[in-house]
Amino acid sequence: MMPNYQDGSRERRRAGSQCHRPGLGFTLLELLVVIAIIAILAALVMSAVSRAQNSASKATDINNLHQIITALAIYCDNNHDRLPLPNWDNGGALADGKVHRGWLYLPDPTAVGANRYRVDTGSLWPFLRQSKVYFCPMDKPAVPRYSASVGAVIQRPQQISSYAINGAINGFMHLWNHPEILPPKLAQMRPSDCAFWETDERDPFYFNDGANYPREGVSTRHYQGGIEATFGGQVDYVRFTDWYKDVAFPGKNRLWCYPNSADGGNPESPGHGP
Repeated sequence: MMPNYQDGSRERRRAGSQCHRPGLGFTLLELLVVIAIIAILAALVMSAVSRAQNSASKATDINNLHQIITALAIYCDNNHDRLPLPNWDNGGALADGKVHRGWLYLPDPTAVGANRYRVDTGSLWPFLRQSKVYFCPMDKPAVPRYSASVGAVIQRPQQISSYAINGAINGFMHLWNHPEILPPKLAQMRPSDCAFWETDERDPFYFNDGANYPREGVSTRHYQGGIEATFGGQVDYVRFTDWYKDVAFPGKNRLWCYPNSADGGNPESPGHGP
């Protein structure tokens, strides 16, 4: 019997066609699953990077405020324990019509805009001599933002510091109205009283000079709180809930701490008024 070569050829052809059959690839559902997984992983990586950058920024802020509060102590030691003026001046003269040097700058009445403020003219500059010490690495001082206080998009008037000193040194408006009165001595402030904090960057008007009211708030860039320094030299992370609880307190506390008034505010405006 003759072998059936035709049948064998048919089988080989069938096997060959199966071996060289092109792949079907991913289905649409499989592609969507892969894309979703990649997006989730990317989001996790970005979140981790953002938190790492924020942690590094917080560490820099803590180091900066350590240097600033140390410079404040040295200044007081060289000036009969007297604190520097807080630059509660709106970048100009006080009620006596004269400009006065404060911790951050000496206002330049001949200049306009942000040029009125020069960090190298401040009382603490001789002990710091590095402009970067005055800044949070995450801060963008030159970027215009909407100001709820003004009702418009504006630039910060003062662009030389991310940090503000507590206006309680001045009794807030009290020493502006009475520049003949000297600021308190360091020994009159309690060690736990708040001296400096990161200004709330959401409203550029809060950077109108070098000092703030506690109710103007702390920076929101570090998630649930901001960085503060006390007159005793301690630098801490303070949660918003704790900060605004102290802001709302009606009497003298670590934020409202002018030593020459009953409630720590302006002795001429009880109730923590101007």
